[in-house]
Parts: sequence; C-alpha cells; structure tokens
Amino acid sequence: MQRLSLDKATLRVRDIDAQVHVFREVLPLLLATPTGAVFELGTDVRGNTQVLMLVKSDNPSPPRRMALEVPNTDFARLCERLIAHGAHLYQSQGSSAPGCAWRVLSCPLPEGHYLQILAIDPSRCAPTTISPTATGA
Repeated sequence: MQRLSLDKATLRVRDIDAQVHVFREVLPLLLATPTGAVFELGTDVRGNTQVLMLVKSDNPSPPRRMALEVPNTDFARLCERLIAHGAHLYQSQGSSAPGCAWRVLSCPLPEGHYLQILAIDPSRCAPTTISPTATGA
C-alpha cells in the first residue's frame, strides 16, 4: 500500500470498534488497544513504515476523505471485501492517454468519513507507443 492523501495520519473517532472493523479489511493491523489502533500503510523510499492511527475521542475528527493507492493486483480483493461495507466501484471505460485508466473504490466509513482505494489498471490504458506519421517527400 502507498500513502497518498491521508493529510494527518491520526483520525479521532467515537466508535473505535466500528472503524477498526472496516480498516482491518484493507490494512494490516499493527497494534490495537481499547482506546486506539495503528494500521500499516506501507513503507516509504527510506524504509520508514507509514501508519494510520485511530484514537478513541469524545471530540472526533470532522468527516474526511482519505485516499490510498494500491497495486492493481490487490484491487479485486479489496473490492470484494469493501463492497460488503457499502463501497461503490467507479472506473474509466477506456483511456485516451497512457496511465489514466483509474479504478476507484469509494467506501463510506462510520462517522461520515470516506475511504477511496485507487489503482491503475494497465490493461485498460492507452498504448504507450506513438506510431510515427508518414512524411511526404
């Protein structure tokens, strides 16, 4: 997994159990207590582990949209898991440019948050080679 747009890496929530239940479908759980949880997002280029922390709070974070980019090979598995939580799949129906055949899985989370899982499906991208045009002499 790759951190894409989590802004602050801590999410304060009222119902920690409900949030943990959904995030366990997507991310490896590193640590869980009655008042918090830490999930692994991935490793950055320097080898540091990136995490998302959930903290139980009477003053929850305002609703946020969080996005995670995942390899296309993981996308189908995550779709299957998150559709059970009310996720909706959005994907381009063809691409006119290389690298833009995005697939987006938008999943509502408890307390008004949304998690978007993003992947590029190379099989639906436009060709990356451009054929030379004929030149007249």
